[in-house]
Amino acid sequence: MDSGVRAMVEAVGEAQRQLRENALPKVRETGRERIPEAEEAKLLGALAGLVEAVVDLADAASDRTTTRDSGTVYVKAGRRLRDQARYLRDDERQVAARVAPAGSSTTP
Repeated sequence: MDSGVRAMVEAVGEAQRQLRENALPKVRETGRERIPEAEEAKLLGALAGLVEAVVDLADAASDRTTTRDSGTVYVKAGRRLRDQARYLRDDERQVAARVAPAGSSTTP
C-alpha cells in the first residue's frame, strides 16, 4: 500500500479505535446519568466536526483516484457526508438556542 494511503487508512482507524475505546464505553455505561442538556450541543458539535473531517478526506481522495468512476464514488460520499454534517450543525445550533439563558449569545 502507498505510504500516503496507509497514513490515511491508519488515521481513520485510529479515530475509530479512539471512539470505540474511549467515547462509546462512557455513553453505554449502565447507571450513567443522562447527558446534561447544557452539554448536548457540545457533543453534537464534536460529531459534526468529526464528519466534516471525513468529508475533507473524501474530497481530497476524490482528486487522487485512478479512474473517474472511483473519483465519483468519493465525490458522492463527500456530498452525503457534508449533508449529514450540516444537519448536525443545525441541530447543534437548535439545542444551544434551546438551553441558552435569555439574552445570551447562542452561537456555538
